[in-house]
Amino acid sequence: MSPAGVGVPPIEDARPRRARHRPGSERARAIAPGGVVAALLLVLLPGSVLLYRPAWSLVYVAWMLPLAELALLLAGQLHYRLRYREAPGRFRQLVIQITTTGAEPRRVNEIIGQIRRYDLTMDYQVWVVTEPGQPTDYPLADNLLVVPASFEVTARNKARALEYSRLARSAIGLDGDDIKVLFIDDDVSLTQSYIERAFAADYDVSQGVITPRTAYSLRPFGHFAVSHADDFRTHSCLVYCSVFQGILGRPLHVHGEGLAVTGRAERLITWDYPLVASEDLAFGQRARRHGLRWGWFHEYAEVTSPWSLRDFLIQRNRWIWGDIHAIRHRTVLPLSGALLVSAKYVAGVVGLACSVAGLYLRATGRVPPTSPILNYAKLSVLCWTAVFFACGWIGASSAHAGRDGDSRLLSGVVAVIMLPVSAALTFAAMVISLAEGDPRTFRTIRKTR
Repeated sequence: MSPAGVGVPPIEDARPRRARHRPGSERARAIAPGGVVAALLLVLLPGSVLLYRPAWSLVYVAWMLPLAELALLLAGQLHYRLRYREAPGRFRQLVIQITTTGAEPRRVNEIIGQIRRYDLTMDYQVWVVTEPGQPTDYPLADNLLVVPASFEVTARNKARALEYSRLARSAIGLDGDDIKVLFIDDDVSLTQSYIERAFAADYDVSQGVITPRTAYSLRPFGHFAVSHADDFRTHSCLVYCSVFQGILGRPLHVHGEGLAVTGRAERLITWDYPLVASEDLAFGQRARRHGLRWGWFHEYAEVTSPWSLRDFLIQRNRWIWGDIHAIRHRTVLPLSGALLVSAKYVAGVVGLACSVAGLYLRATGRVPPTSPILNYAKLSVLCWTAVFFACGWIGASSAHAGRDGDSRLLSGVVAVIMLPVSAALTFAAMVISLAEGDPRTFRTIRKTR
């Protein structure tokens, strides 16, 4: 481990003029009145499926999606077991960076303490990047960067802090192909296996599995419900990230928790774009544009679910409108990436709406009990049950929580029981976020109880 207090040369005046940003400049605007879009999603979409009989075929397709998702999950796992590549001798140093607003110093120190207790053999540093006017007491960190208020680039909010830290690393030579940078937020615990796998990954950009393990399925009720809604994040990683990142090398979802990149990859892509949020998505998509290689591995980054329903809505609002802003701006997302992310949202919403419409058709007898499609639908239900049981089991398996096998078994069962509520919360968060409109600010939530 490197000694504490790594020096960073001044970087304030090294910015090219094109990157200068004037406060109050370009703002993201909604692509359509949010309330109208929300009404379309909530009422007209499932209603049109019910009234237009040829659209019933979409119901059958939606009912088959869990079968397709299980096939994707198995393909992703098979590829990881057989084709995943490591190059442990390629990298000489690891930088684990915790980017924080400074509001959760106790949690950040807890995360650093967990990392220090691991028996890591690589040469590594822990960097904390925070905002001015916040606590700076991080005794176990190797390097603390406070982003100056005067630092001006095109990027805003978290992306601005990430760009500052990138320039700081570049100034001391930590931007080569033999350097790995592992990014986490101030609510994320990494397993030792995650850190080791991320460091050895023979890819320019790589990522593992997000799971809401921290205080998973615990009180209060809002946190309990939201942590199960976050089972969808684990599901997405196991099903879609394993295929799009692992097999296709083209990311669909990208999360900032546990993103591992080489110093060269960060130098080529940078964080200096007109980003409001979703900086991780933009970075991952642009990696493909630079011809960089993506990898996916099956280790866990343990995130903390929001502690209340209100915080859950704030978080989802930031994500959704960050994605909308990225989709609309070619300087942030290339067209191919924008189309892919848009298709993800459309497929998710249409699939859920058609599934609900199909349940109504079955309840009213318009889909008869003798219909052959119901046999496949029952098989799909079993597939979903199995996958979300696994998500619940994974969520309750944190080594820091110390749960036993009975607790993990119960959590898997509860995850399955909560599945309708989890889906409803996820869909409601999207509808409410669209109805509320673009917040035009980067709102954060508390990470501890």
